[in-house]
Amino acid sequence: MSTIIPLSEEKLPDNCLVYKHSTTCSISSSAGQEVRAMKTELPIYWINVREQHDLSNWVAETYKVDHESPQLILIKDGKPLKVWSHFEVNRSVLG
Repeated sequence: MSTIIPLSEEKLPDNCLVYKHSTTCSISSSAGQEVRAMKTELPIYWINVREQHDLSNWVAETYKVDHESPQLILIKDGKPLKVWSHFEVNRSVLG
């Protein structure tokens, strides 16, 4: 079962998922439901991009990933291994 943690500071573990969510986007609404239903041992860090603009930018800059939302980023060994956005964000992406 997944553990969803609101991201509140500029620090992430070396192995996790980061989900960037827009509270005003219908695609994000559907993607958010998919993220909540994911079965993974990795912690999932949730960013509401409109309300947490600075954290969203920090993730984009730190991991060299172009910002999109909704967006799911798989971080392995401190590096972005895979990025999904928009309709690609669903519970089956982790296999």
